[in-house]
Amino acid sequence: MNLDLDISDILPSTATRHHTRPPLMRLTCAGKRYDQGSGSRDALHSVDLDIQRGEFAAIVGPSGSGKSALIKMLGLLEAPTSGGYRFQGVPEQSLSADQRLWLRRRFFGFVPQEFNLLRSTSLLGNVALPLMYRGLSAERCQTAAMRALCLVGLGDCGHKMPDELGSIAHGKAGIARALVSNPSVLLVDQASRTSDQPLCADIGTLLRTLNTEHLITVVLVTRNDSASAWAQRTVSLNGGAVERDIRRSAASALH
Repeated sequence: MNLDLDISDILPSTATRHHTRPPLMRLTCAGKRYDQGSGSRDALHSVDLDIQRGEFAAIVGPSGSGKSALIKMLGLLEAPTSGGYRFQGVPEQSLSADQRLWLRRRFFGFVPQEFNLLRSTSLLGNVALPLMYRGLSAERCQTAAMRALCLVGLGDCGHKMPDELGSIAHGKAGIARALVSNPSVLLVDQASRTSDQPLCADIGTLLRTLNTEHLITVVLVTRNDSASAWAQRTVSLNGGAVERDIRRSAASALH
């Protein structure tokens, strides 16, 4: 797997034919329906949403508002059942399964709700796992994993086991594992956090630093409005639809 390829190396990009680049991610009248036994459930209804390169957007809403369905569509993990989604101007329905996989590996870093660190493996080994699964050399895996750990402030903890670390370090390690492939986009799913549990300040500050200093596009989904303290944009979902979309200047975010 060559992680240095560009999207134009595998796709006939329509975006390069225009003088103005399209949004990095664009949902147009997108809906998502899940079949449940004899019935079905609509998770999203006619969502229009653009995510620009370099944004830090927080997707906020109560349980069942469609946050997790939205982030899965943005990350090419699931396709909308109605409407459309374009990544860098390319329609997702035009992509083969192999192309979707390549794009996910090359451009996206996923931080799941549960960090799922292997208790029997060191922090360095946990962070290196995504590259090891792709068959990269041990040296390249370790080098990339150490770089990712340094980015999140855990450069001196690579030898430690997960049980030796606290919850904040676990969260940072989960982010490091998502960063190990040097992604352009970080998708952080914290939708399981209770409504009265604010985003940890250390994690919020780290995500903002990755966005502003390392130019990584960040999309964070959470139930708590506290995420808006670090994000430059807050998109509120309710009942599967966008209720509010508030943008702020970078200078107005917390320091």
